[in-house]
Amino acid sequence: MADWSQLPPELVVLIAKRLEAGFDVLRFRSVCSSWRSSVPPRLDPHLLPIYLPYSRRLSSYHHRRIHITRNTFYLIRLSHGNKAQAPACWFVKIRDRTDGVKMQLLDPFSDYNPKPLPENFPKVLDLSNVQVLELGHEYIGQYKALIDHPSAHIYRDYRKKVVLLRSNSDSNDFMILTFFQCLAVRRSGEEEWVMLENVKDISDIISFNGKFYAIDYEGRTTVIDQSLNVSFLQQHAGTSRSRKFLVKSVDDLLAVERLLNPVVHSSGGPMSNCSGFRVFRMNEEEQKWDEMKSLRDRILFLGYRQAISAPASEFCSGKGNLVFYLKGFSACGLMRVFDLETGTASPLENWPAYCDLFWPSPQWVNSAESVISSAQVSSNSTHPITSAGREAGTPSSKCSFTRTH
Repeated sequence: MADWSQLPPELVVLIAKRLEAGFDVLRFRSVCSSWRSSVPPRLDPHLLPIYLPYSRRLSSYHHRRIHITRNTFYLIRLSHGNKAQAPACWFVKIRDRTDGVKMQLLDPFSDYNPKPLPENFPKVLDLSNVQVLELGHEYIGQYKALIDHPSAHIYRDYRKKVVLLRSNSDSNDFMILTFFQCLAVRRSGEEEWVMLENVKDISDIISFNGKFYAIDYEGRTTVIDQSLNVSFLQQHAGTSRSRKFLVKSVDDLLAVERLLNPVVHSSGGPMSNCSGFRVFRMNEEEQKWDEMKSLRDRILFLGYRQAISAPASEFCSGKGNLVFYLKGFSACGLMRVFDLETGTASPLENWPAYCDLFWPSPQWVNSAESVISSAQVSSNSTHPITSAGREAGTPSSKCSFTRTH
């Protein structure tokens, strides 16, 4: 067997620079001390004491520290050992362990723990033999604000999307962007936020190709480079007053517009109902949005704050050009599937190949024995999940969650 610790140092460094997934970095650093020293651990914003941006317009709000957490989206697959049979799949979101708190299993379309958990749901998942594909991340800034009130002090919990932008892969320097009454940018190592108060009504934010992008409900797109120069795309994306998502799909930046039709609730009050989606691709050369008629082999998942793009070939049926979303904006909404090819929406139950993809967890997950004994070794495109976080020896392949009922 080859002694990997004896690889030339310059080759180890070249390999390390190509690692992107966090668990790949962890496993790489766990091989030996020389490999560990070749890849220093990355500094993430949840390790820093970060305070919310201050706005004079909200002088009644007292400063509170932001606690930034990172959630990671995974596709977990159980191979049947038969290439002709599609693997069983499960789409999950896992909150990283922070401040002594174990990993938390979350609904991928919200910030909530799935409830109730089945009685036979394992407290620890051994994922060493299943296939796990990392699909993306989201950063959430959580804080409590104390609001002065004539009768009593009021505490309110807030959660804001935070976007991370690293200056380069070899540096621990980064910038973060969030939206708190206005866009706010802060560099690592600095105390003050830079406020962009002329940018309002933000629908979504993202980092892409070394820049920040923010899109508002009118479809206007703001571009912020690393020198904090602000520009705007010439063309708006979509129609006015509709929810818009920004998502990286392979090498493209997409804007996804959720079209709404006004309807009347049974109580007589106004409501809105999703009538479809439009997808736009950013044309970097001409600095405008081009509408796309098809996603081809891609699938989009639209959550409460984050949109995820994934290849359809990694899933149960392999059919792409689909958008998965919740009907309504609460965690208890009904799962729907929009087919961009036909322009029609239908309940998830109409797509049998995907019915076990989301919560509740499929039976093969609830049975820890089947996960350990029946799964196959992962392919080159997959990454075993580990929550060990240690820096020497073989990484643990067991994922321990905070279990709540």
